[in-house]
Amino acid sequence: MSGNSVWGRCFLTAALAVSATAAVVTAADATAEANVRLYLGNWAGYVVKGDFREVSATWTQPEVACLNEGTLQRIVPWVGLNGASDAAGQVALPLMQTGVESLCASDAAFYAALPGLQFENLAARLSYTDPRLAGLIMHAGDRVGNALGGAMDGVCAAGILGGMCTPEKDVDAWWEGYPDPPVSYDDVEVRPGDIMHSTVGWDGHQYVMTLENRTREWTRTTTQASDAPARTAEIVVEGHLDAALPGFEPMTFSEIQIDGKPLSAYDAQAYGIAATNRLLAPGPVQGSGFTLG
Repeated sequence: MSGNSVWGRCFLTAALAVSATAAVVTAADATAEANVRLYLGNWAGYVVKGDFREVSATWTQPEVACLNEGTLQRIVPWVGLNGASDAAGQVALPLMQTGVESLCASDAAFYAALPGLQFENLAARLSYTDPRLAGLIMHAGDRVGNALGGAMDGVCAAGILGGMCTPEKDVDAWWEGYPDPPVSYDDVEVRPGDIMHSTVGWDGHQYVMTLENRTREWTRTTTQASDAPARTAEIVVEGHLDAALPGFEPMTFSEIQIDGKPLSAYDAQAYGIAATNRLLAPGPVQGSGFTLG
């Protein structure tokens, strides 16, 4: 689908890694490497800290299966600069990113998710002035959304709401300068199996976000003025905080370049999503790529 549905506009949102990080664990089995520290939150992939000018990666957009009728389910492959804590422990903002969201949402899931989304919107407004409070509010919204989604799953399983529990799928190409809201590219189409390539760069005065669909031969570029430096780089899949993930086959990020070097040239931090129905963690870095799933 092309990104014109109400679901994409209502739900497409990115949370800061600092706000979403729930724990740090040893995850040897999850990442197929011994003694790898996995930062748990709503991102799964790798984050690198430093001073950067450009990050890029390629992936195949996955097909998703809607598994929970009453719960919002989303996976969002994206590439970005900033958004996590930098080398000094400060949140790097703004988070400039571009990618594709695949979403499963029924009417029942929509209404169950609304209260939690209000918390997320409030957290975004506070992300510059009070990052710690923003994180607390984000987690509160997470708990509210998770509780209501779980309850709605039970209602849907009982067959009480009928067609209101039938999930719809939506796929949106987008860009975002968090904490500002995301913007969909409503004039283009992304389908499962499409080869996507994303690049985010900073020249000292502006960020340039480019999303390319190599299968359908379209490219969209957005430029945002900012003197704020790029202190972190991300290549991740995003999910909703502590909610169910949709089903999808393992996906691979390839052609990863950060300032012209492969991901393996950096001391990248592994991030994982502790969803209610699975743990999603990245496999080991292999040159300029890694696999999730």
